[in-house]
Amino acid sequence: MIRISMRMAVLGGAALIAAPALAADVVEPYVAPAAAPVIYDWTGPYIGVFAGGGWGDVDVYDNNGYNITGFSQNYDTSGFLGGVHVGYNWQSGGFVFGGEAELGYLGLDDSGQYGPYIGVRPGDSVASVESDLYASLTARAGYAFDNFLVYAKGGVAGLNTEVSFTDTNATGTTLVSGTTADEFLFGYTIGGGVEVGLSERLTLKAEYMFMDFEDISHTAVSGGGANFNFTHELDEIHTVKLGISYRW
Repeated sequence: MIRISMRMAVLGGAALIAAPALAADVVEPYVAPAAAPVIYDWTGPYIGVFAGGGWGDVDVYDNNGYNITGFSQNYDTSGFLGGVHVGYNWQSGGFVFGGEAELGYLGLDDSGQYGPYIGVRPGDSVASVESDLYASLTARAGYAFDNFLVYAKGGVAGLNTEVSFTDTNATGTTLVSGTTADEFLFGYTIGGGVEVGLSERLTLKAEYMFMDFEDISHTAVSGGGANFNFTHELDEIHTVKLGISYRW
């Protein structure tokens, strides 16, 4: 019994001595390092397309008394907005700065009648607006949260606009010439939006802009040779749009 006990003690001691050596030979499982966070880089040029709509109102003033001296009328207008844009971004930390140009179409096409004649004298003293070519040049500044950019922008805008004031009452057309004016109006624009990087090359944006354009006036001549001057104001135009850009 003594011999067996001694033999078991010797074997146990040997096992205790060998255990650390065996443990040292066990290969630890490989753990890959955590992936570095992806930081979206906004720097570089881009080009894209946009589509949306615009709306606002037009104020019309009778400057020397065709109906009543100093009278004014107001009507709403709206239409489709679409075109192309091109720009460039510079990024410093989370801040993103850049410039952007747009060229497209803004189709405001509506009319309104002098209030007291509505329902009484159809076609009498009707003012109208129609626009087409639209352009803007703006600066842009924002802050990026990786591939999500919040920005503000502002600059100058232009809109090719035709306005008119006509009188086709039951007695015939009183204003026989000079009833329309067609000009490219300039103004300012300000707004902002959000943009998301869908991939390294593609981004998607949603944007709101406010525009205020200069006034446009024209003189109408009556059949009796009298001159009547009218001023049209497009001073509260709002637009919303979605745009997609390709970066390189």
